[in-house]
Amino acid sequence: MSLINQMAVVQGGARKRHTRTPNFPLAGVIQPYSLQPVWAHPVLPGETCQSISMKYRVVSMPLANPLSGAWLESWFVYVKLTDIDKDLGEMFIKDTVSSSSYQAAASDPRYFVKSGDVDWIQLATKRIHERYFLDEGETARKLSTMPQVKLNNAAWYQNMVFEAADQAVPTTDASDLYEHLTGWAMLQQMQMTELTYEQYLETYGVRPVETREGDPEILRFSRSWTLPNNTVDPSSGAPSSAWFWSEEVALKGKPKRFVEPGFIICLQCVRPKMFQKHIEKSFVGNMWGFSDWFPSYNLQDPTAGVKELAKTDTIFAAAATDGGSETLLYDHRDVLSHGESFVNVDFADADLKYPLPASTGLSVKTGATAQDIRGEYCKEADILALFKGAQTSSEHQINYEGIAMLNLSGHITDSTRG
Repeated sequence: MSLINQMAVVQGGARKRHTRTPNFPLAGVIQPYSLQPVWAHPVLPGETCQSISMKYRVVSMPLANPLSGAWLESWFVYVKLTDIDKDLGEMFIKDTVSSSSYQAAASDPRYFVKSGDVDWIQLATKRIHERYFLDEGETARKLSTMPQVKLNNAAWYQNMVFEAADQAVPTTDASDLYEHLTGWAMLQQMQMTELTYEQYLETYGVRPVETREGDPEILRFSRSWTLPNNTVDPSSGAPSSAWFWSEEVALKGKPKRFVEPGFIICLQCVRPKMFQKHIEKSFVGNMWGFSDWFPSYNLQDPTAGVKELAKTDTIFAAAATDGGSETLLYDHRDVLSHGESFVNVDFADADLKYPLPASTGLSVKTGATAQDIRGEYCKEADILALFKGAQTSSEHQINYEGIAMLNLSGHITDSTRG
């Protein structure tokens, strides 16, 4: 009888729980508007996370505009292996599961992986990005090899679409609660004689939950705003400005029990403030007449706010439109819900001493994606323009260094120390 089949008859009994306290340093670079993993730690079924603390410092290269701030965002996420692929549970009950389809095709320092290794960090990051950062049916975008995230500023065009397109705002479908259990159900017979994934979990004393959605779980989210601080250019010693953060992100006071093997992964993103360069005037100049001023009788009518806007309207810059005949639809209530940025200077003004951080991603040209129409993404050239001097790559513009400290209760004990 194989070891795996022997495990089928060994139930997880009561075990003395041990505390392990992994502490490890972390360092690297963050590309603005990319989703960057900064550390990951494996966890076993039945283990409990008592606390997580991450202390770190983040410093950018010199900035072109000494006035414009940025958000630093951090996530602690629990990613089960079955979140990455519902079939991964089979590797715990079969000796024949191949790792080839999960291996890194090439070495990538951003994911701390070499070619041929199991690419757990990128697989987990991709799954988190799909679940929490993309619309339904949206194709993921990348900056170099990292997933790109959206701008974090909303405005009146937040729900704008072409009239011929689906007018519903994309939302993430609810996952099928039982989808990833289908494979296991096929293995079970009336007389259960082989190890199932649920029985594997029971060997750790874990009672399998009835439903597992197959989605990563956000344990902690932190967001910190900063404005540029005075510094010197490291290449010349000249006075300059840069973003600085010195932070601690902690998960305390609410223990988290893990029911399946997987990872705790920390992701970070820097989202600088940006203006839409292709919006050339205030939208309130379009408000005229009874219906534009929200009559009380239709405030509760969800269709009353839907209005048309020509793609040739002068609110759009010439670079954002191709003069086609399509009509845009937008929700007029978003003017009140989100407001709009207000810029009283021309972006191309030669006398502007501090260039405004500007996104050129908004486009209403024929064939533009739903995300382009709403200006949800900036372009890499826009990111390069945030920094001082001639820039050729935005990959090394922000540096971080820190330490992570975890406190976990479980089955593992350190036998290497006296």
